[in-house]
Amino acid sequence: MTSEGPKIIESPVKANILSLFETDDLYFDELLVKTKKSKPNLSNHLKILEEKGIIGSKADLNDKRKKSFYIKAKQLAELSSNINYDIDVEKYFKNSLITVIPLNDPANFYGLLFTTIRIYLGENGIDIYPLLFNIGNFAGESIYEYVKSPETEKVMDNVGNLWKRFHLGNFKSIGTDPITIRIDNNFECKDMINIDRSNCAIGAGIFASIFSKHFGSEVQVDEVKCIARGDDHCLFIIEKVDKTTVPSVKSTIEII
Repeated sequence: MTSEGPKIIESPVKANILSLFETDDLYFDELLVKTKKSKPNLSNHLKILEEKGIIGSKADLNDKRKKSFYIKAKQLAELSSNINYDIDVEKYFKNSLITVIPLNDPANFYGLLFTTIRIYLGENGIDIYPLLFNIGNFAGESIYEYVKSPETEKVMDNVGNLWKRFHLGNFKSIGTDPITIRIDNNFECKDMINIDRSNCAIGAGIFASIFSKHFGSEVQVDEVKCIARGDDHCLFIIEKVDKTTVPSVKSTIEII
């Protein structure tokens, strides 16, 4: 999603270039080595991606002749044959329902439906983690008004109280440099089976928005542990980064 609307990256080369930015910003020479493309070919792809608002660039602080590139747009979803979880979704729902029904708790039933939807989409090669992250992101913008404070520790306490108040999980502040948050029985994955990947996109999006506003700077949220990847709790690490992203808007979809 860019300021000009959603873009579908159909070009394998452009998709590969974007995948290289997932972990770090890269200089042109680094991209040349990693993509094994010619300079004119790579320059053309980068030019199109930058013109469409999908990537951005910034000058090197020590050498103004050099610039690094980074992802500027927000990813909404990924379609891939590599996402398949190899899970019997119907069996999963039936087995989980046995434990949910006796609780007589609507929240648990709706949570099971939500989790089943995610597993079903994953089984069909659709990863909506980026979309859910964005939902958490704009939810966090509103939530920030209820948890804000000049002190980082107080913000974390307020977020923890919110998690407790709405039964979202057992929230524990581990540290502030970097911000480290542990959550047991997190609402997004407490009943999730092991899919070998982090699952708590909405929570990560909420944290990203809250602490971006708190610091007045973009932050990176990494869920380094998650029940959905076989851990016994979720662990988030949040750090400030020198990046900006564009707001999500609705417009005509463009295929690139």
